[in-house]
Amino acid sequence: MSDHLPLSGKRIVVTRARRQAPPLETLITERGGIPVLYPCIEIAPLTNPAALDTHLRNLDNFDWLAFTSGNAVWAIAERARAIGIEQDLSRAKIAALGPATSAELRRQLSRNADFTPAAYSAENLAHQLPLSQGDRILLPQSNLADHKAADILRSRGADLTALVAYRTLVGRGGIDLPAQIATGRIDALTFASPSAVRFFRQRCPQEDALSLPTLCLAPSTAKAAAEQGFHELITPPTISLPAMMSALSDYFAERADAP
Repeated sequence: MSDHLPLSGKRIVVTRARRQAPPLETLITERGGIPVLYPCIEIAPLTNPAALDTHLRNLDNFDWLAFTSGNAVWAIAERARAIGIEQDLSRAKIAALGPATSAELRRQLSRNADFTPAAYSAENLAHQLPLSQGDRILLPQSNLADHKAADILRSRGADLTALVAYRTLVGRGGIDLPAQIATGRIDALTFASPSAVRFFRQRCPQEDALSLPTLCLAPSTAKAAAEQGFHELITPPTISLPAMMSALSDYFAERADAP
């Protein structure tokens, strides 16, 4: 691996769910880094999807299907395939949080979003979604989702149905990260959600982890990391995986240039 690559030889921990990890692994590798897998999130289907299936079979009752994560897209696509209503999803008017969610929409359903917000957060989607009073919105979410986007949509006059579409669980497997940290073999951590931060601390409670450079996808994730005690926080100016990697590359470049 060429030494001029910005992350050359750096061992970067990927805490995303195994299904979601490959795009970030690729970006790390392209910059010369070594992705180290330590899944802190597991995305699981519902044990009882009856309520979700009922709403999916009645998508014509909604003006918008709003996705605030790629995981929500995956969960809805899986259920749509299971109950044979993929064509209904192809006709629905869909809002997507940002590029990553839109990319998952193309992968899972072979279609583009009808709306994405100018800035990529669930709150911005809720504030900017073009609504008429009483518009009916279906908002599929994780069992751990907060209520901010739902509250904003309701405050704007939407007739909102927010429902749990998938479960976010503590991840399993990966390397023996505590041992790797103890021997100084880890250069940075990456987190794409507040849940990943919290679950990381459940899996890896040792204090040494808190001093590692900690790359967070969004301000909400950085806030969760600060609350957990991480103090070398890096947040990209825009919410995307490439922006994350650019921010981490800049972080290491600045330290390499420092006297």
